[in-house]
Amino acid sequence: MTRLFLRFYFGVVAILISAWLIQGYVFRDRSEKNARVVEQALSGGARLARDELLSATDLDRAMASVADRFDYPVTLFPLDAEWLWPEARERLRQGEVVLLGTHIALALTPTDSGVSPPRDDLETVGLTDYGKDRGGDNAAPHTAEGLLFGPLPEFAGPSQTEVNLGYGVVFLMAAIAIAVLLRPVVFQMRAVERTAAAIAGGDLSARIDRSRAPQDLALVGAFNSMADRTEALLRSQRELLQAVSHELRTPLARIRFAADLVETAKSEEDRQTRLDAIDSATQKLDDLVGELLTYVRLESDQLKGQPENVELSALFSELIDIHATLHPKIEFRSLPQHPPAEIFTDRKGLARAVENLLSNAARHAKHLVQVRSRDDQDGILIEVEDDGEGISSEDREKIFQPFVRLGDSGQTGSGLGLALVQRIAKRQGGTIEVGSSPLGGARFTLRWPK
Repeated sequence: MTRLFLRFYFGVVAILISAWLIQGYVFRDRSEKNARVVEQALSGGARLARDELLSATDLDRAMASVADRFDYPVTLFPLDAEWLWPEARERLRQGEVVLLGTHIALALTPTDSGVSPPRDDLETVGLTDYGKDRGGDNAAPHTAEGLLFGPLPEFAGPSQTEVNLGYGVVFLMAAIAIAVLLRPVVFQMRAVERTAAAIAGGDLSARIDRSRAPQDLALVGAFNSMADRTEALLRSQRELLQAVSHELRTPLARIRFAADLVETAKSEEDRQTRLDAIDSATQKLDDLVGELLTYVRLESDQLKGQPENVELSALFSELIDIHATLHPKIEFRSLPQHPPAEIFTDRKGLARAVENLLSNAARHAKHLVQVRSRDDQDGILIEVEDDGEGISSEDREKIFQPFVRLGDSGQTGSGLGLALVQRIAKRQGGTIEVGSSPLGGARFTLRWPK
């Protein structure tokens, strides 16, 4: 994680430095072009002043006249001055007007021009004020070979050095800000890495400590939620495996016991009774396996059917006919809805959910089971009620867990019916709730989206 952070950080810093160098190059190139523009703009006046000096009979009066026409000083200087760099000296000797910082200069007698030789009274002069600044007050006299104008009025705006320094400070602050902003991200990524390694090592209770991350990101909450979900799923699977092992052991033991008794049967009737017991246990085992397969397939969304128009009154009648045959002592009643409700949904999933609710209600009812539907803002409410003993409030969450029978060992079934209803409802975006019924027993309310 540290290596990844350093790679990212130094990559960003390299980009900032590259941008700094590029803007410095662009600014320098632009400055050089601007210098050429200034030279061209001032070259005409500088050459006119030079020509006037060379043609004048009174140098002092000519210098005074030239100086009066310019808003900045006009002085003479030697081309062999130490402060004049070679490239500029060569350009002056070629007859060009050269920008020297805040001054404009040109040679009085360029070697490649047709200008007349130097005058006798310009043959030797002392250093000007400009030259004294660089050569000193005690510098020796030099041959006056150039004319210097300036210092010129300064342009408004920063110099190249100021711009480079300003950009450097900005990029340095950006690098520091990036490091500060990345610090909590790196901290949490390290925490995620440590916690993930702990979970992979078998510690499913490992979580990222939120109290140690004051600048909390969504990553911590998302990771902890994922870890909670993973732990819950693994715990649920472990409990499911234990429950399945227990549920399978009972019918298998009955089959083995009945098979042993078949050999000791004293009569054909007794033998047939024990064979029927084996067949009953086998059927229960087959039903349990079928319920388990359905439960697992619903978790992986393998049983999702094609949606179609379903008329609820017709579906209720069909399911009631089936259960009325299985439970002849129970009265099944379907309360009509006006107008008849019709929804576009997965018919197989809806039928399986309502069928399981009817079967569960029939096992606990005394005399009556009724089902009805009514409209709701978010969908359709399907209510299945019975006149049995009802379900206590502390057990209303447990009954939707696999293999839970509330300690009633006398009840038949695999204990997966209501768990399947809840899983089917969640897959369709609905819910299942249980409460008390005016009939005296339980009321299951299935909220199904339209």
